[in-house]
Amino acid sequence: MLDVKILKLMFKEEFRLQASFFNRSYFLFSSLTIVLFTFIMGATLPMLRRAVAIDDLLLVAHWVLLFYGLSVGGFAMFGDRILERRFGSVSLLLASGYTLPIRFRRLFFLFYIKDTLYYVFFTILPMILGLALASVFVPISFSSLLFLFVSLTLSFLLGISFSVLLFAALARLGAAALIIAAAGGLYLWFTGIDIKEVAAQLPALVFYHSHSFYLVLEVLITLLALGVISSFFIKEVPTPHERKSKEAFMKTARLTSRLSSKYSPMLSKDIIDLVRSGIIFPVILTFLMPLLFLYAVTWFIESVMLWDFNFSLLFYAAMVGFFCTLLYSWLSNIDISECYNSLPLSMPHVIRTKLMLFLFFICLVAVPYLVAIGYLKGEMDLLLIGLFIMFTVSVYVGSVLAYLTGLFTNSYLLDAKILLQFSLAVVPVLLAETLLSFYYPVNSEFSTVYIAGLGLILVAASIVFLSRLDSRWKGRMFRIA
Repeated sequence: MLDVKILKLMFKEEFRLQASFFNRSYFLFSSLTIVLFTFIMGATLPMLRRAVAIDDLLLVAHWVLLFYGLSVGGFAMFGDRILERRFGSVSLLLASGYTLPIRFRRLFFLFYIKDTLYYVFFTILPMILGLALASVFVPISFSSLLFLFVSLTLSFLLGISFSVLLFAALARLGAAALIIAAAGGLYLWFTGIDIKEVAAQLPALVFYHSHSFYLVLEVLITLLALGVISSFFIKEVPTPHERKSKEAFMKTARLTSRLSSKYSPMLSKDIIDLVRSGIIFPVILTFLMPLLFLYAVTWFIESVMLWDFNFSLLFYAAMVGFFCTLLYSWLSNIDISECYNSLPLSMPHVIRTKLMLFLFFICLVAVPYLVAIGYLKGEMDLLLIGLFIMFTVSVYVGSVLAYLTGLFTNSYLLDAKILLQFSLAVVPVLLAETLLSFYYPVNSEFSTVYIAGLGLILVAASIVFLSRLDSRWKGRMFRIA
């Protein structure tokens, strides 16, 4: 089952793909950033201890890694699409089952091992390395770092294992798996369990405190069992899907022409693509899941950690603007744009079409999200100002992304120069909106005036960025993102 040769080839493929996205010199940029961040955290640990208990920091770190693993494991749901995805003439090793006598289940198992090792070496190990460098200046023992590396890795593995099982079952069973998972969650919610006590019993965290290697063995056996169960839900391919669709272009074009006759043909084609390919569901989930994750984290901080923060509806409205980066990234990458080179289309025209879809999904996902958050927190009176913040920040971030990255968001945001430009344009805005959201309960009139003024500035800046799309992108060739 574990073919080391194929595993090595998958690693080589991963490195080449990563290197093709951006300059080779920036390949380790994200890992070096993690090293720097944890070094700063470690170096300031004596000061942090005065404000936050070390046990609380460990609790948060282990649960963050667990949720990180949950998000990474989402690839199980998109296994079919990973296989079907072609980068022009390039095909992934995972799709070898189409042409070679090898089972997809075996390839998927190797892909799972490869992805797990990749994240352990390029995410968790840099975290420990940063703390190890900080130990030169502050008292951190190497034995504690070793145990922390093992426990954080176990947290990540638990997350990715549960996520693969959930999404593989979801891909096979559809809504039934989602209903079972939701019913289990509701049962735990209404049984009145002590969330903080349960959170503290995370096996990986218990291992860090107890140093019991029997516990490591139990976790590894659990991970193996989850992997075996997940494998039963993985579809064996190639099994081409036969789908029938009715002609819908003219009907869709009549609807979209009411919005814009100039962009109606391209917009109609993208809408039909999204619906017929089923990509519309991953697009919605990719935008919605981080928003739900944000609410879960803030709820954990307020209700479990009992830290005195007041995350109001205005805070969530500002954060939508940050997470909509993922939405634009998906929409700019839903099709292979190389074929547009033979059509009378310019890149700014296609970019503006993606921005229209971007606004549509903002209304479809973010507006109900803010309404739900406002209801849950009893802050429906802040809904109008929250929507104002959400729309102005989202439009601004979308305009900046369109101007800086065009249709190549996935690869261009990995370029350190463009990432720096994007950060300089967006981070100060998000910081200002966040500070105003926290200051609003103190002085609502003052905050409202500044939020309105900042919103108008963002709209004006968005108009400037959009007017410069032609000068930046006109004449550029369409190519693989």
